Amino acid sequence: MKVRLKHEAAQALRQGRPLLQADDFMEDLSFSEGDQAYLTDPKGNFLAMAYLAKQNKGLGWAYSYQEGQALDQAFFGQLFSQAKARRQSLFEDELTTAFRFFNGEGDGLGGLTVDLYGDYLLIQWYSLGIYAYRSAIVAALLEVMPNCLGIVGKNRFQSQDQLASEWLAGEEAPEHFTVLEEGRRYVVRLNDHWMTGIFLDQREVRTYIQTELAMGKRVLNTFSYTGAFSVAAALAGASQTTSVDLANRSRDLTEEQFRANHIPVEDQEIYVMDTFDYYKYAQRHDKFYDLIIMDPPSFARNKKKVFKVNKDYPKLLAGALDILAQHGYLVCSTNASNYSPAAFKADIKKGAKKAQRHLQLIQEFKLPGDFPVPAHSPESDYLKVLIYRAD
Repeated sequence: MKVRLKHEAAQALRQGRPLLQADDFMEDLSFSEGDQAYLTDPKGNFLAMAYLAKQNKGLGWAYSYQEGQALDQAFFGQLFSQAKARRQSLFEDELTTAFRFFNGEGDGLGGLTVDLYGDYLLIQWYSLGIYAYRSAIVAALLEVMPNCLGIVGKNRFQSQDQLASEWLAGEEAPEHFTVLEEGRRYVVRLNDHWMTGIFLDQREVRTYIQTELAMGKRVLNTFSYTGAFSVAAALAGASQTTSVDLANRSRDLTEEQFRANHIPVEDQEIYVMDTFDYYKYAQRHDKFYDLIIMDPPSFARNKKKVFKVNKDYPKLLAGALDILAQHGYLVCSTNASNYSPAAFKADIKKGAKKAQRHLQLIQEFKLPGDFPVPAHSPESDYLKVLIYRAD
C-alpha cells in the first residue's frame, strides 16, 4: 500500500527519523498489523519502506530507503549481521557476556530489541505488527548466531499479555544463571516477567562507580531492584553499601547478587521500604552517605503514594541531599523518554536549591555503544545519567 506523509514528516524521514506517528499521514489509515507500506511525500515521490503497527510510540517504523525492500529473512539476516559486526569488541570481551545485540531503530528496525545473555537471546516485541514476522526474525537470528542455545520472546504490546514469555527456538534457559559484565557477576532470569535482574544500559555507569567513585565510601542505592549498583560499589571496596527498594523480593534478589560475587551479605545493609520513608529513617538514626545512587522508575505506585519521575525528582534529590555527607557524590539517573535532558537538569537544580546545597556536575552518561540511536529521534535516546559532587 502507498501512504503519503505530510511535508514536515517527509522532511524528518529524509533526515533519518524512522518513527511514524498518527499525525504524520495525509489521509486516515486503515491497515492490518504488520502491513508493509510505500511511504511518499505529498507529491507522491518515494521516500522509504515502512511497516505499520500500533505501539506506544506511534504507528510504525520506516526500515529501508530502497523501494520495494521486503521484510523477509534475508533482510533481517543482513541487519543482524551488521549489528553483530558493530559489537565485535563485546563478543571478544571475555569479561562481558551480556549486552544489547540489536537495538531496534538504532540498528535499522524499530519495534523490537534483542539482548544477549550468555548463550541465550532475548527478543522484546513492542508491537503486534513486528511480532507477525517472528518466524523469519528467529530464523535469521539462528543463522547469524549459530552457537545460541535458545531464544525467548517477551511481548511488550498492549493487545497481548505484556508479561508473557515464550520460547521461540532451542532449549529453555535455566531458571536462573550467571552472566558477566566487566568482570562483575550477575544472576539473571529470562522467564521472570519483563525484568531479567539487570538493566544492560547501565553497564558503563556501574563500571564508573566501581572504578572511580565507590572505594572507601558509604554508599546508598535507592530503588535498588536486585542491587546491581550495590555490587559494583562493594567490589570497589566501599566501606558499606545500603540497598533500599520497596519490593518484598528485592532482599532475596540482592543477597543473591552479593553471593554470586563472593561479597559477604552480612556486611551489607538491605532495607525493604519506600525510598522517601528511608530518607526519614536515615535522618532519625544519623545515617549519612558519601555516595547516593538514584535510578527510579518512571512511574511507581504503592498503597500510600504515586511516584512520577518528571514530577517528583526534585523532592527525591532534596531528600538525598539531606543525608549526603559534605563533598559527597550523587548519581542521578532516569530512563524516561518523555523527560528531556534540560528538564532533568532543571529539576536537579530545583532539588539542590530546596536542600540549600551546591552541586558540581563531574560526569555524564548516555546510552552505551551497544544501544545506538538514529538521528533526530530523541525518544530513542532515553537514558540520562548525571553525576554530581556536592559542597
